[in-house]
Amino acid sequence: MALRLTRRDFHRLALGTAALALAPIGRLAAQVRFGSYPFQLGVASGDPSADGFVIWTRLAPEPFDPARLGQLIYEVAWEVAEDRQFARIARQGVALARPHLVHAVHVEVSGLQPGREYWYRFRVGKEESPVGRAITAPAADAAVESLQLAFCSCAHYEQGFFSAYRYMADDKPDLIAELGDYIYEDAWGQRRVRLFDTLEAVTLDDYRRRYTQYRVDPDLQAAHEACPWLVTWDDHEVDNDYAGLQGEHENCGAAREAFAARRAAAYKAWFEHMPVRPSRLLPDGGVRITDTCRWGTLASIHLLDTRQFRSPQACSTQPSIQRCDTVSGRKLLFGGVGGGEFVDPTSPACRTNLEDPARTMLGADQERWLDAELAKARPRWNVIAQSVMLCTITEGTPDKPKIFTDAWAGYPQARARLLDSLRRHKVANPIVLTGDIHSFWLNEVPGADGRTAAIELVGSSIATANNDRSAALPNNPQVRYHDGKHSGYVRCEFRDQSLTAHYVAVDDIRDPRSSRATTSFEIAAGSRQVRKL
Repeated sequence: MALRLTRRDFHRLALGTAALALAPIGRLAAQVRFGSYPFQLGVASGDPSADGFVIWTRLAPEPFDPARLGQLIYEVAWEVAEDRQFARIARQGVALARPHLVHAVHVEVSGLQPGREYWYRFRVGKEESPVGRAITAPAADAAVESLQLAFCSCAHYEQGFFSAYRYMADDKPDLIAELGDYIYEDAWGQRRVRLFDTLEAVTLDDYRRRYTQYRVDPDLQAAHEACPWLVTWDDHEVDNDYAGLQGEHENCGAAREAFAARRAAAYKAWFEHMPVRPSRLLPDGGVRITDTCRWGTLASIHLLDTRQFRSPQACSTQPSIQRCDTVSGRKLLFGGVGGGEFVDPTSPACRTNLEDPARTMLGADQERWLDAELAKARPRWNVIAQSVMLCTITEGTPDKPKIFTDAWAGYPQARARLLDSLRRHKVANPIVLTGDIHSFWLNEVPGADGRTAAIELVGSSIATANNDRSAALPNNPQVRYHDGKHSGYVRCEFRDQSLTAHYVAVDDIRDPRSSRATTSFEIAAGSRQVRKL
């Protein structure tokens, strides 16, 4: 049903929300008609807890013309069932698709049984959405046999097809962890298989159109339908290499002044298209990413935000050679002044900047939160899911070393505090999941004493130009595996005595039906050592 609300109607409707939730699905808004199928962007679930999860959809009968829905509010019926045929309905209700959220719907479902599969769907008028599969987390004290978790990052729509998402869907994992760069704000690359409709996303409308292009992809839709997602972000959801409220080209006059508004627009579009709880929205326009998903006594997954609160990158050598279009604030590129660089960490000036203890990757509040979570964590496996490389990869030569300042290597004091937290709290089996770098890695992360403090699993991209760093391997014995020639994802099997990590490489991202190959490793519980299978 389409509603046009006055202020008085709005308050009346707010008071009647509980009654709406009880309406049976068959009595809803049969008179609503759309010129095209309204669920073209699919469905998704996320943020699983022991008694529920979030389910998402967005009404988009004309996906690239959201104005066609006008300023109307639509009632969208939803159902969660214990079986795929929806013979046993567990929960049902009505949600409102509002124009200020581009008619996206986020339903927080609760009151379900822990540790089991459910299926969900939406309906508006006579139109029914695809069916999605969701899973509740096991009870906190439940002895869980296994957790099947896949993780991914870096999907550049122009540079390749999303075959990796299709394979992830085929795997039917319990969870997918998305570690950032779900979209790319900019158009780049020489061998594009399809094109963005704008060169760079800057406005809210730009970002919404970008997410729409992604969401109509059938392989991405299949991955969202397959299981609930845990989601964080990296830089390209906003601007390449941004740090806090500093953009990559933050000295660009009007663009610098406008960056806070640009980031807020990007965050809003991200929320509108992600299966996350509305309670994650903050009053200042930020979004709370930080959270812990507990999977019984087997695993805890700590989700981190490495962008919103970080200090600017250290040791910048870029001159300020930037001009701006002062009318629109859009940047004209003539070099840059922000972002990551390869620098010599042994030079005195750079070393002083790098070692400043005030510099942070996570922000003080998030550091304290993570330390408290690790202090009380007692599962078999403790997983830190985040975006950028934790292990320092030294490039160049022994007499002229280079490190990359956008990764944790550019924040050595912040990394030392994280690793010290793992040591002080005697955290069992710490595993770090990482994206960003467009290549596969498996690293034994050394602590202050030189011993392995954590195992880092790094997934390649879903679809980007790859980043082959094989030349650096002789100077980095802590790296146990590297593949810089393929895109793909990592599928993890957590069990009481071992973690098996399957590195799934897509042969050719320019082929929409490309084959895949898998390389597997095992980490025995308690050993912090890696064995190739």
